[in-house]
Amino acid sequence: MKNILLLLLLLSGFTAGAQETTMGDYLLMKKPNGRHMGSYFKGSPISFYLPNGVGIDGWIEDVRDDSVFVKQWNIQTFMTSLGTTRVDTVGFYIHKLRYTDIASIIPKRKEGFRYVKNGSIFMIGGIGYAALNLINGAYLKEPLTDSRNLTSLGIALGVAGGGFILNRIHRHKVRTGKQYIIQYIKMQ
Repeated sequence: MKNILLLLLLLSGFTAGAQETTMGDYLLMKKPNGRHMGSYFKGSPISFYLPNGVGIDGWIEDVRDDSVFVKQWNIQTFMTSLGTTRVDTVGFYIHKLRYTDIASIIPKRKEGFRYVKNGSIFMIGGIGYAALNLINGAYLKEPLTDSRNLTSLGIALGVAGGGFILNRIHRHKVRTGKQYIIQYIKMQ
């Protein structure tokens, strides 16, 4: 019995020692009014643009000395011996850059009802209904100029047009310029 208690005591000491970790430096994205928008630290995903327009999407490997190290995977499509294509990871790049070199960050927040807000569902539904109406009219040999048929087509194309307008005025979630502040937080 004493041996079992001693063994449990030793194992609990090893597991408690293994859980000790220190958090390193991280980046903080805030609005100019001080509202927190996001935190980026080692192991978190990040998508951003450099001032020259190059986009980088990857995982943060490390944040230290005012620099961010981002691992970006190189995924390519290649031909197989059977003539089909296959997607595979070729390698990765580690980008080292100063945190001040980030021009814009794309937040990883899920946007609710995105397909309704950007009008895609209205365009698909309106065009689909108009096509189905035309196919059914041709199959049943109904005239295209029938008043009920023209009303249904007008409503369907109006819904598709409204979806197109929503798509053009939809604001994307890329934060640029003075809309946010990136701060480097040194932990030690």
